[in-house]
Amino acid sequence: MPPLAVHCHSLTKTYGSGEAAVPALRGVNLDVARGELLMLVGPSGCGKTSLISIIATLADPDSGTCEVLGQDVAQLDALGRARFRNQAVGFVFQVFNLLPTLTVVENIAVPMLIAGRSRKYAELRAADLAERVGLSERRDAPSRELSGGQQQRVAIARALACEPRLLICDEPTSSLDHETGQSMMELLQREAKVPDRAVIVVTHDPRIFGFADRIARMDDGRIVSAEEMSVNA
Repeated sequence: MPPLAVHCHSLTKTYGSGEAAVPALRGVNLDVARGELLMLVGPSGCGKTSLISIIATLADPDSGTCEVLGQDVAQLDALGRARFRNQAVGFVFQVFNLLPTLTVVENIAVPMLIAGRSRKYAELRAADLAERVGLSERRDAPSRELSGGQQQRVAIARALACEPRLLICDEPTSSLDHETGQSMMELLQREAKVPDRAVIVVTHDPRIFGFADRIARMDDGRIVSAEEMSVNA
């Protein structure tokens, strides 16, 4: 088996306390191999977002361990987590979190500038990524002037900007038409095969299941099954 990008063991997470307590994760075990595109599926409220938030170092579990790219994230302080995310993890949020006054290229360049890359390098790579997601003609448009689907593609390009070893996408096709969604999944599928990289996709969209190497199904805060996909798109 290839080396693991993610190793989660017995993760629990509860929101609230007492009678208001809502268990989100109930002892989740999940491994994601490097070179794999894993899809995480299940009904709304089953714990998917809580799980990927912990994997992305955006939240802490109540108990259990989570190793990401060989790093026990619980051992990192706030600054260490921020650096780790910037250097190693790309995240596509359901809410795209673009800066509305910045152009497509400028939004994509932001994480590279934060990482200390030169403005020239960041702008050139951002322009290339804009082209890869089909937005070269809109590269100089402020994000506030883009459609929801175009903003989603900018968010995908931005997540790839620093060449993360782990890419986590929360509903990356939710605002895309079928053809564009297929194109973006082909891009993510190729990214998963880059050496030493893995991709996790949370989705409710059965049209893209065929792009997965493996599908893990969640229900009621647990992984209830994990199946290999015999044929990829």
